Amino acid sequence: MKYYIVHIEDYFIGMIFKGNQLVRNTIPLRKEEIFKFFNGKIIENPEGKYLKTAEILLKLYFGEMDDKEARNIINYKLEVPEFTKKVLEIVKNIEFGETICYGDIAKKLNTSPRAVGISLKRNPLPLIIPCHRVVAKNSLGGYSYGVEKKKFILERERLKKMRKN
Repeated sequence: MKYYIVHIEDYFIGMIFKGNQLVRNTIPLRKEEIFKFFNGKIIENPEGKYLKTAEILLKLYFGEMDDKEARNIINYKLEVPEFTKKVLEIVKNIEFGETICYGDIAKKLNTSPRAVGISLKRNPLPLIIPCHRVVAKNSLGGYSYGVEKKKFILERERLKKMRKN
């Protein structure tokens, strides 16, 4: 496995590749934040797949690209337990700019909202698999990178969706 932190614009994005496949990433973070979530070698002048993947993650973060389009471009592999895979398969179908409640996913899988939340916390490919679109019944719910970042991402997606319509 190869661990990289790509520096692109003012952001740092952690990525792990197994061969040519992305198996884990962070959302774009500031330099003071990245090492809380990820350790690796910083690539200041990325090229090839590292730059392309980082650019896509940056576009996803700012709501400039739909995750479905990103999944068609990025060579990734989802390495998670079977139940988490089921949760993330549902999450992949949440439309850009939309949200769904933990409880709604729980009903589909005959489980608890807490089990869904735990699975989402294990999502190794945030933004590519849009776990930020899952919210609590009466709040935004949690997010590994903080609720403010979740709110930011959702707002950017909604703005992009409104501009399209």
